[in-house]
Amino acid sequence: MSLGLALTAPLVAAAVPAQVGSSVERTATVADNRPIVIGMIFEPVSFNPLRGVDSGSYYASTLVYEGLVKYDADMQLVPALAETFRVSDDGLTYYFKLRENLRFSTGAPITAGDVKASLALAASTVSPFRSDYTDIAAISIDGSKNIEIRLKQRSQPFLSRMAELRIFPAAVTALPDHGNKLLARTPVASGPYRLKHWETGLELVFERNPYYWGKPAASAAIVWRIIPDRTVAAVALAKGEIDLAQVDGRMWQNYLAGNHLTDLKLDQFNGNRTIYLGFNLRKSPFDQKIVRKAFAEALDRDTLARVFFGGYALVADTDTPRANWVFTPTESTTFDLTASAALLRQAGYERANQNAYWTRDGKAIALRILTVKDLEDVADVISDDLIRAGIKSEVEVIEYSTLRRLYLQKGRFDAVLWSRSCGPDPESTIVWSSNGPLNFCGLKSEPVDALLQSGRLASTKAERQAAYGDLQKYLARELPWAFLVQPKLLVAHKNEIINVQKGRQAQLGLPWDNPTFNAADWQRHP
Repeated sequence: MSLGLALTAPLVAAAVPAQVGSSVERTATVADNRPIVIGMIFEPVSFNPLRGVDSGSYYASTLVYEGLVKYDADMQLVPALAETFRVSDDGLTYYFKLRENLRFSTGAPITAGDVKASLALAASTVSPFRSDYTDIAAISIDGSKNIEIRLKQRSQPFLSRMAELRIFPAAVTALPDHGNKLLARTPVASGPYRLKHWETGLELVFERNPYYWGKPAASAAIVWRIIPDRTVAAVALAKGEIDLAQVDGRMWQNYLAGNHLTDLKLDQFNGNRTIYLGFNLRKSPFDQKIVRKAFAEALDRDTLARVFFGGYALVADTDTPRANWVFTPTESTTFDLTASAALLRQAGYERANQNAYWTRDGKAIALRILTVKDLEDVADVISDDLIRAGIKSEVEVIEYSTLRRLYLQKGRFDAVLWSRSCGPDPESTIVWSSNGPLNFCGLKSEPVDALLQSGRLASTKAERQAAYGDLQKYLARELPWAFLVQPKLLVAHKNEIINVQKGRQAQLGLPWDNPTFNAADWQRHP
């Protein structure tokens, strides 16, 4: 695939499905009462956070769920469902007091008992996020509003995990399936919106949660229009059929900005997502660092960032975003085909000529890159780079949940073209610890486990920064992943839509690169 792929309006417009714009037409009355329609390439898998671990499910869940604390516009933790919170001097006990008259979207009260049950579920063996809560020693409640959580040891990231905790009625968590079937499509909301309607493959409609404790959501409704192709979403935005959408740099430059659509605005956020080529370290030859480095040096990441992402991306050397407070400069892998070839020779490979593949023991070095539809174009570019370097490569696109369940979790892959998003806290045990549930590459490293533990237990911010800085240096050196780029989060929207970006978010980015983070504040400006 050519990096210089150009977009033409007639070709793109022809791909717009007939249903785009349907909800606006069905619900529009007075302009200010129209729902705000966002085009999303993702459809949630489930509103049960223990099952819906994909980006679409996470983004959608932030519209309907709220934690004990939350991040404000400057990425500082502030009270949410908890009116107050404090931490003991020794860092081992956390105290939370719930707000008065908290209610779920059903009208039922939210109690300390619900919080305790939800915490217990999040820490249980059925939870993919249990490593976030392993430091809990005991949970006690006093009445309906007070929760005390005692830890076994100091845990610096613990408070940030209270922003991600999803709180459900205790009766739901006590069901035999822990509420999986119920919550999948009918979330019991505690946040600013509740789910009104879900038409599979078309849209989800969120309406104001009348029982929400805080300021009512600015827009009476948000329509999540499912448009799996970013090109089609951009055309729908240009035609006024949706109000906002996440776009990529090429799309903005070549089509939206290129056609001088003056009624559109682009908000840029420093990216909190790293796109990478992850190797299966359980398989040969990917278990050899020298081979992984040879692969990495065959990749033209600068051109990928500049051309494919339209300059709206930075070359990445680790998975820590540049805007994160623990970001530490590391050694960088450069695009160098000569150096790549030298490493492959050191690993025992031979190449008959510039048109041949590298071989060892009569077998060509090869890898099959698995990816999802949204990253297919990037995977094709990476595969082409490898082929030019004499490495046999092919790309296979697999549906997200199938890829994760049947291939990544079972270790049935050579390499995966994937992305990892981050929150404001740098804790990454779930991804990099030897037993991390998202450690799909199979990294087993005592030094990494020790650094992760140091980052959790550190008593000062400087100690945490040092631990995570050393972790970044290790990853940049050992290359369990070939780190590619960190794209900016680009949200294009009609000029009349305001509060898409707030505070210092342009510099700090949005947690987990979530384009709906500010959705409760979106509104039409007359």
